[in-house]
Amino acid sequence: MPRSMRHAVLAAGVLLVAAFSLISSAAERVERRPDIIDGAGMVNYMQRPNFTVGSWVKYHATSTSERGFKDDYTVTILIGGEEVWWGEPCFWIETRTQRAGEKRENFTASLVSYAAFGDTMAEDHILWFIRKTINGLKLDGTPDIGLYTRGKNEIQLRKAQWMKEENPPLLDSLGRETVTVAAGTFETSKVRRTYGHAETAEQGDSTIYYRRKLGRTFFMTPKVPFTNIAKVVVDDVQEGKTWMAGKFDKGALNTLEKAVGTTELVEYGTSGMTAALVPVGSRKPIDRKVIEATLAEYAQGTPDPRRHPTR
Repeated sequence: MPRSMRHAVLAAGVLLVAAFSLISSAAERVERRPDIIDGAGMVNYMQRPNFTVGSWVKYHATSTSERGFKDDYTVTILIGGEEVWWGEPCFWIETRTQRAGEKRENFTASLVSYAAFGDTMAEDHILWFIRKTINGLKLDGTPDIGLYTRGKNEIQLRKAQWMKEENPPLLDSLGRETVTVAAGTFETSKVRRTYGHAETAEQGDSTIYYRRKLGRTFFMTPKVPFTNIAKVVVDDVQEGKTWMAGKFDKGALNTLEKAVGTTELVEYGTSGMTAALVPVGSRKPIDRKVIEATLAEYAQGTPDPRRHPTR
């Protein structure tokens, strides 16, 4: 995000604390957890947006790794309002994060275009649809709003380039399963999404190979507003090895890190919670006809570029 390199979009699961790149760090540097978590990536963009302003969900996320990293926090995600920005209907999503043992909550909010619900790539490219962000309040108590702009190089890419996935995720439907979490018992559809990444590099007189496999298993139910998620189970395995240049090592890969995590629904509702960062004038619904018009444009594959200038 533009205001902070420590602002991470929560992409439908726990943020594991032990991710690192063997190529850039020789397997010794780990990524630090972000200070600010944005729940925009938790929304189910594959369905029609049938939520209302004031809908909210609360999750408890935990993760551990073999290298001793742990994380434990609750995240509350609220549909805090709606507004039309440059002729484009959008919704505000406010995220509140509280880590175990800490009294302070971290707040952030993002204005997301409703056009995301007409794009099959939204889940993997949610940043394309974020229009504004708020990470706090100014001294006068008003929201500190920042515009989110995409890089010039990305905007100039041909459609064929940005539609091409270097490592597309693998999707598997695993049937139905009854799950019980703090929020209750749900009949769910079980879906697994697996991401893979591998890279090789030459460093000095050595060749380094790194491979990562990240799996997320979702337990989905329409009873939960806007995310449809009752539970997520994450497993993250990172492996690699090094050999002298020109002398390939046929041996097995070394396990560099292995982490597991779970995100479970604690509570949810459609009222009873008020936004803290969203501008007061935007804490209300907009005309539903404007939203439906945008969804219809994308369903027909002919969005009006004048109404979607940053897309």
